[in-house]
Amino acid sequence: RISTTVLVPQLHDPVTLAKALATADVLSGGRLSVGVGVGGRDEDYRAAGADLSTRTMQEMADRVAIMRRVWAGEKVTDAVRPVGPRPIQAGGPEVLVGTLGPKTIRHAAGWADGLAGFALEVDATAIGSTFDHARTSWREAGRDDAPRLTTSFWFAVGDEPREQIHRHLRHYMNWIPAEFVDAVAATAGFAGTVAELK
Repeated sequence: RISTTVLVPQLHDPVTLAKALATADVLSGGRLSVGVGVGGRDEDYRAAGADLSTRTMQEMADRVAIMRRVWAGEKVTDAVRPVGPRPIQAGGPEVLVGTLGPKTIRHAAGWADGLAGFALEVDATAIGSTFDHARTSWREAGRDDAPRLTTSFWFAVGDEPREQIHRHLRHYMNWIPAEFVDAVAATAGFAGTVAELK
């Protein structure tokens, strides 16, 4: 499969975003998974001209609901025909929420297909606990389907892999005070050889 990990629906018009993602689903032969999140940077909202007050789980869920209507072929705009193309996957690509918090996982259980999780440290036990919470939240939300559970982490191999991660995090997390980033970079992700990563 191919995945977006993660895009922020509030930075886009939901109808045109649904069209773009349906196109990607068609081009990929129905292999698209859509990871969504509220985003961590105010500057992204400002750059897109998006309202910061929309930076909520509910607003994201509302926009995903519009996207799903587009993917279902509903006429959501004043047009002769519904917005196309129709995605290959029935009902559209699966939607995975990029979140780790217990409260936001419970919210996602009401409308998402699963998690596009993330781990600061490569800790199978911690990831397992997050996945267990998601399974419980899906059941408590009355869902018959199990959530699709995915996660990701930073990794670096080759020359000075820990320094590679450190440089990346200094760039990627530039809105966070450097001393916090430096502390996280000391243990974040995986740094080692290809054999160790395998």
